[in-house]
Amino acid sequence: KRGREDIRDLPLVTIDGEDARDFDDAVWCEPARGGGWRLIVAIADVASYVENDSALDREAQHRGTSVYFPNRVLPMLPEALSNGLCSLNPHVDRLCMACEMRVDARGKVSKPRFFEGVMRSSARLTYTKVAAYLANPTAPHDASVTGAGEQLQNLYAVYRALATARTARGALDFDAPELKVHFGADGRTAALLEQSRNDAHRLIEECMISANVLPARFLKKHRIPTLFRVHGQPEEEKLQTLRQFLNGFGIHLPTHRSLEPKDLGAVLQKVVANEEAHLIQTVVVRSMP
Repeated sequence: KRGREDIRDLPLVTIDGEDARDFDDAVWCEPARGGGWRLIVAIADVASYVENDSALDREAQHRGTSVYFPNRVLPMLPEALSNGLCSLNPHVDRLCMACEMRVDARGKVSKPRFFEGVMRSSARLTYTKVAAYLANPTAPHDASVTGAGEQLQNLYAVYRALATARTARGALDFDAPELKVHFGADGRTAALLEQSRNDAHRLIEECMISANVLPARFLKKHRIPTLFRVHGQPEEEKLQTLRQFLNGFGIHLPTHRSLEPKDLGAVLQKVVANEEAHLIQTVVVRSMP
């Protein structure tokens, strides 16, 4: 903890699925002076515990990533770290990397600040319970949710501002439900259940996108070499297949210029109320590289 910024007095919360066992990120928000909001997104500082070229580091490189199966996880790091010391569990001190930012009413993000911190999560919340609270704050809810109620309202306001900015710049938003595998007592697949995304999922996604874009801008501005994940243009053959498929629904992509994300975004917005929306969204996703 020595030399780190102490943010244990800020009631950061984690919001994850009911079945999550490790908590990677936490959020906190308050109204800012002069309008807008002050938002902090903190992530577990795993690198503090994995020294360069140590046995842990070499094994993590060998595994490459944690592998998620429907009923278990093969972790990249030992569970004593991934589910223990590095997990932002509630009411315990944890080391973190934090990104502080300002978000205005139009969803413009500015004044980024990055720091190594020590935090203490005030609550472990779930998407389902947070979404239920946001939909009806006056209804009865768990004490952990109502205790974070004011902050959840602030986070929701930030989400709506960021979502408005995302729509304005034509970003793609794939809102298809996830399939969850449920197992019987014999370990065999018992059912496949659809789990729709809700506003709590979207809230965390928008916060995490901002917390990734700002460091990327910083690294680019200061010409610091790093890896960027880039979503490129669809391959020409897949693009032609997509055009033909959409033509069958009376939807036409521009042909006189290069395709832009906002073109596909316009397609998804156009079909959102159609009964074929899920099919069209799936085909658009499959056309992407």
